[in-house]
Amino acid sequence: MGGRSGLVATLIAAGLTIGGAATAGIPDPEFSNIGNVVYAPGGEVAYEVTIGSSDGPVEGAVVRLRFTAEAEGLICWCDGQTHPEIDAVTDLNGVASFNISAGGCLDPALLGAPPVEVFADGIFMKAVGAVSPDGVDGAGLPATGGWNPGTTCAVSVGDAVFHTSPLKTGTYSFCTDFDSDLDCDLTDAVILTSPVKVGDFCPHTGP
Repeated sequence: MGGRSGLVATLIAAGLTIGGAATAGIPDPEFSNIGNVVYAPGGEVAYEVTIGSSDGPVEGAVVRLRFTAEAEGLICWCDGQTHPEIDAVTDLNGVASFNISAGGCLDPALLGAPPVEVFADGIFMKAVGAVSPDGVDGAGLPATGGWNPGTTCAVSVGDAVFHTSPLKTGTYSFCTDFDSDLDCDLTDAVILTSPVKVGDFCPHTGP
C-alpha cells in the first residue's frame, strides 16, 4: 500500500510540475525590461535584457535581436559579427546578455522607425533604438548623418568630444543615453570611459 501511495504521490508531483511548466514561462513585454541596444567595436559593452512573465523571470528563453535592412546598412559591423539577427539565451534570472561588436547610433526619431526588433521565444517584445560609444566617424558625422567609418569601427577622440557635452551639461542626447534611462549622467559616462580609454576598434570591410 505504501509503495502504491508513493507512486501516486510521485505521479501527482510530476503532473503538477509538467502542468506548471506548460502554463508558466511565457515571455510577456509587460513583465520584461528591454532598453535600446548598446554595442561597441570591441564587444566589451554588455547589452542585457530581462525577460519575464506573470509567473516571474523566464529562464532559457531565446532572445533574438533583429536589425532592419536600413539599420544593417548604417551600422559599422565588425568583421566576424553575425547580423542582422543575433541570439542569446536567458539565465535563471531571465537575463539575456549580448556582447555585440559594432558601432553607430541609430535614433528611431531620425529613421522614422525603430531599427531593432526584440523577440523572446518567437514572441515580439519591443522595437528599440541602438547606441554605441562609437557615435561618429572621423569627420564627426553620425550614422544617420552620412557617416563613413571606412575600414575600421573605432572609438576615438572625436567620439569622446561627441559625447562630452551631454554628459557635462546633463542635456539629453539619445546617442549618449547608453542605459536607456532618458538621462545623460554618470552611469553613461562609466559605460563610455573604458572604450574611449582603450581606443576600442575592430576591422570593418563592409555591411
